[in-house]
Amino acid sequence: MNSIIRFLAGFVLIVLFYFAGELLVSLLDVPFPGTLVGLLLLLVFLFQRKQVPSLIVAGATPLLKYMTLFFVPAVLGVGVYWEDIASSFTAIFIAIVFTTVFSLGISAWIAQKLMAPVVSKDSE
Repeated sequence: MNSIIRFLAGFVLIVLFYFAGELLVSLLDVPFPGTLVGLLLLLVFLFQRKQVPSLIVAGATPLLKYMTLFFVPAVLGVGVYWEDIASSFTAIFIAIVFTTVFSLGISAWIAQKLMAPVVSKDSE
């Protein structure tokens, strides 16, 4: 019973970050999805704490465990719209490759900047 309450509390905490992101987007009228802003708020919160609270771990673990189920609608959409996808395959392929390379490069650059203080402390 205690684990269910911890899961629900952690899930509510994650959902609160989602709603905070949606609220900020609607109040500030920024051209970003509210889910992305909520995720960035959660990321900032976790960086400030420098550890993941156990409630968030309890709320996120079941979601991550069954994350493949979230891709079922996307796979069905590919099957339904296969003719449209096939007709634009080259453009879609180029877009996927470019955005993947770009996002990996940006992620590596950010990780390098974030890890630089840790590496310099270890080498001293």
